[in-house]
Amino acid sequence: NPHRLDAPPLSREDGRSPPVLRKTSPMAIIPGYPLDAGQEQRVPVEPLRQWVIDVLCHEAVIAVEAAAGADRLIEADLRGIPSHGTRALPRYLEAMRDGSIDPRAVILTERDTPAMAVLNGGKGLGHIAATRGMQMAIAKAKEVGTGTVAIRASQHFGAAQVYSMMAAAEGMIGYATTSTGPATVAAYGSRGPAVANNALAWAAPTRNGHPVVLDMACAVSSWGKVHSMGMYGQPIPDGWAVDEQGNPTTNANDAKTLLPAAGPRGYGLAFFSSVLCGPLVGARMPLKKTWEIATDGSEHFMYAIDIKAFVDPDDFYEQIETTVNEIRELAPADGFDRVCLPGDMEAERERAWREDGLPMHVDQVESLQAVAQAKGIPGPWTLT
Repeated sequence: NPHRLDAPPLSREDGRSPPVLRKTSPMAIIPGYPLDAGQEQRVPVEPLRQWVIDVLCHEAVIAVEAAAGADRLIEADLRGIPSHGTRALPRYLEAMRDGSIDPRAVILTERDTPAMAVLNGGKGLGHIAATRGMQMAIAKAKEVGTGTVAIRASQHFGAAQVYSMMAAAEGMIGYATTSTGPATVAAYGSRGPAVANNALAWAAPTRNGHPVVLDMACAVSSWGKVHSMGMYGQPIPDGWAVDEQGNPTTNANDAKTLLPAAGPRGYGLAFFSSVLCGPLVGARMPLKKTWEIATDGSEHFMYAIDIKAFVDPDDFYEQIETTVNEIRELAPADGFDRVCLPGDMEAERERAWREDGLPMHVDQVESLQAVAQAKGIPGPWTLT
């Protein structure tokens, strides 16, 4: 389905040979999203955010909800996850027009206790329902120590880390995970895909500086990164994916099934993410899902932990700060110029790009320009 960001480029056929499960070096350098100044232009951040709000409002999204959706998209862009940022906007708009996403969705609270809730997202834009869910989890954590909110009947919510970071901004530990479409990741040792490429993210606050943030797909890569590497004309690393016949491939366009991160570990993480964002909210596991997002949307799970309910915050921050500093001072391995914590590079990108503008691939500029022309809302980029 062209609306799904987690979809392989083309549908899969059954009856192929088993995927090859390859080992990689324990210190292999994992490529990030590609960047190439020759294929990009810089787009100013705040004008882009306002343009997204205007476009969503034009599509009948309520202004305050349009702002929440725009914030989550821009945050993903700034953190270096363009596939889950504004690049996805045309797909969301198309889904709104064909009825798969309801721009005026009403989010309902179906179950509610002091510590937990279940929300119905009304098949609206997932960023809005997920934002509401994490806000509610944070509020509950402030009252009783932890807050858990599960969200069903939603749609794609973008980058998981932007929600866990909402909790970290409140001095809490945050966790977020989400479902995707059907199975597109091989079970360890299987002949074909069995689990979805669920995303999950943890964020822990620090007293001075940015939070420590882990955001990962359960496969060796997100589909969004695979698509981005194809957009930039780059091969994907060996051992990431297999093609339609189950053979290893380094061509992003030929990738049909991803391999699980760290073998059985990524496979297991994907399974349990689907439990939290499937049966727990009355939804289906990936093997029973389709690409029809009008009927099979996405589900989300938000969790916030109020540190001061468990321990003196000064003790917590002292431990975190000491550990973070000691890790950064470790000697780097061959091929690395420094030792980072999860979220360090993303925070550096965010600081730099807020000032210098987002690097946007020319294909994305053209895609957004088509939206701008259709709606009569000029965008903050330069056409060449």
